[in-house]
Formats: sequence, structure tokens, C-alpha cells
Amino acid sequence: MAVWKKQTVWIIAIFLCSFLGMIPEAKTQAAAEPGAVWHVRHLLKEKEEAVNHNKWERLFRVLNPDLPAYIEEQKRWFRDAVRFVDPGTFRLEAVSVMPDSEHQLRVWVKQQYRHHRQLHESQYPLLFEETASGWKDSDLPFFHLTRGNVTVHYTDQHLTELSSIAMDAVTKSLEAFHKRYGWQPRRHVEVKLYHHPEWFRQSVKLSLPQWATGWHEANQSIKFVGVDSYADKKWFSSGIVHELTHQMVSELTGDNAAYWLQEGAAEYYQSHLLPGIRTEPEEPEQPSWSLTRLEKTSLESLKGKAVSRYYRQCYLWFRFLVERYGEKKMQQVFEVLQLSPSIDADASDKREVTNQRTRAALRRGLGMPVFELERAAGTK
Repeated sequence: MAVWKKQTVWIIAIFLCSFLGMIPEAKTQAAAEPGAVWHVRHLLKEKEEAVNHNKWERLFRVLNPDLPAYIEEQKRWFRDAVRFVDPGTFRLEAVSVMPDSEHQLRVWVKQQYRHHRQLHESQYPLLFEETASGWKDSDLPFFHLTRGNVTVHYTDQHLTELSSIAMDAVTKSLEAFHKRYGWQPRRHVEVKLYHHPEWFRQSVKLSLPQWATGWHEANQSIKFVGVDSYADKKWFSSGIVHELTHQMVSELTGDNAAYWLQEGAAEYYQSHLLPGIRTEPEEPEQPSWSLTRLEKTSLESLKGKAVSRYYRQCYLWFRFLVERYGEKKMQQVFEVLQLSPSIDADASDKREVTNQRTRAALRRGLGMPVFELERAAGTK
């Protein structure tokens, strides 16, 4: 998993920005054909029923088969929604349906559900495409920037500059990670930038903590809430590096790395991978939390300063491991983790298993059990 925390000022900026440009401008075209509109409304009803009756195969049939990352994202979103939404309360309605381009419809969707009896309502756009197997849900209507094996999708033209910054950060980071770990992505690298936090949540999961602004899980795109008024472009770049690190660790470990190891690596490389990206001086500090404590902590349930403390301890542990044993040894740890079969589940749902596998990999890769590593680091 990959959640990335930002400073309070940026959270405020995001929610101020969220009131601007909420509805993307629809192109002035003739109304959509009645038959196509009927198909779209039917697909939304299928998605609604899939959530209310816990039928993933019904939702799967709605999705565009040419978008594997989107399918993975929707699978995680679905499994979370089934648990998060009060049974039978999920509703989807097409507020408007307009042609976007040939064989494409832009649909403005109204979504309602109850969580613990409290009503939640939002609106967001979806793009439906006419494929060989009929009309299919094809994600949000993005703008696109592609360079080589990397594509940055963004929801608003105001994010054009940030999309270029994200592209540069990913391109440079891929080169740096290849030199350090020999990593080459198994698939096309996709980055999705959102100008609205609620649109971001629709690509992740409804239960996502409000402080989360970035996300990556295995076989998905990198997702990040972006605001075109970012004053610190280095900070934004570091967030992109953070999420790309999650993709690297997921692929090199078969997605078997413990939650703390994932976040520790992401926190470390967002500051250390690219020259000049770190804006704060490094402090000589050892981790104060034991690995056992990190293993037992559920990041997504934390609030306030506890979130920052968790990230800090993950960072300090990964820095300790890299400085004490080096990246070559950490690469060996990753290789050991990759020997175990991948588990098709959200990172939080498989935390106990990945904790056990990471403990075994540390012992085999570094030659030390966890209690000796804790003693070497001076933790309790």
C-alpha cells in the first residue's frame, strides 16, 4: 500500500481548490443517442447492484478490459466499499450524458451511500467507451502526457505544469532506481493526478483517511492529489518519488514487504533518491519504536500527529538498515521476499502475513533476527 501524508497547509489548499472546476466542461455537441444513454444507465445500475450484493463479477463486466490498472483499482475500491457502505444503501445515478469524442460518452455521476447510517453524497465524471464488447466504464475523463514508458493522466488543465513535473520526477527516478536496484518496471508506468480529493478517493477506496493524498498498490497506477498553486515544486516531486518507490518495492518483493518497510523505503527515497530534492537538513537520529511496535500499528487508523510519528519511525528504520547494511543487502532482502507467492489483497488486510515474511527475509538477507536488529538500533 501507499499512503502519503502532506503538510496541513497543503491539505487546506486542496480543499479550497476542490470547490473550483468540480464539473469538467463538456464539449458542445449533439445529445447522446438514446440507445447509448440506456446502456450507460444500465451499466451504472450493474455497478450499484454489484456493491449492494457483493458481486465482483458484475462490476468486472462493466469495466473496460483494455485498462488493467483501472480494473485493479476498481477491485480494491469494490472490496473496500462492500465493507464500508451500509448494506443496500449504495446508489448511482447518471445526472447527464454527453458525447465526448467518437465512441465515447462523458457521464456526470451522482453517488450516494450510507456509512454508519450517515448519508454521503458526491458527484464525479466517468468516461464510457464503446468497445468490441459494448459500452464500458473507462475511468475518469483525463488529459494525458506520455513519454516513452510513462504516462501522466490529469483531471484538469490547470494541472498541466504539475503533470510535466511529475513526468520529470518519474523519468529521473526510474533511471536512479535502475542503477541502485536494477529495477525496470514490468508494465507501463501510469501516474494519475487529481484536482479534487473526492475524485481521488473514487480511484482508491471510500474508507481512505482524509489526510491521505497519494496512493499506490501493486499493479495499479500512482495516484496523487495535485493543486496547480503548489508553492514548493520540490515537495510535489518528492511525493511522486514516494509513490514510485512503492511500485518498485512491490514489484521487487512480489508485494510481500511489510507495511513499515514499504513506507520506510518511500519516505527515505523521497528525500535521498534525486539530487537537490531534500529541503530539510538531515538529523542524526535513531528509531525509537521497535519493529514489533511498527508491525502492530495500523497506519490507516491513525490520526493527527500519530500519522507523522509513524512515518518518521518507518523512515528512521529504513535509513538505519541502508546505512548499516547497504542497498545491496536490502536488495537481497527484497529478493527473498519475492520467493513467496503474492497475495491478492489490500496491504492492510495481509499485514500479519507480510510482517512474518519480512521478518524471515531480514534474517536470511541480513543474517540477523529482528530482536538483534532492534538491539543494534537501540529500540525497545
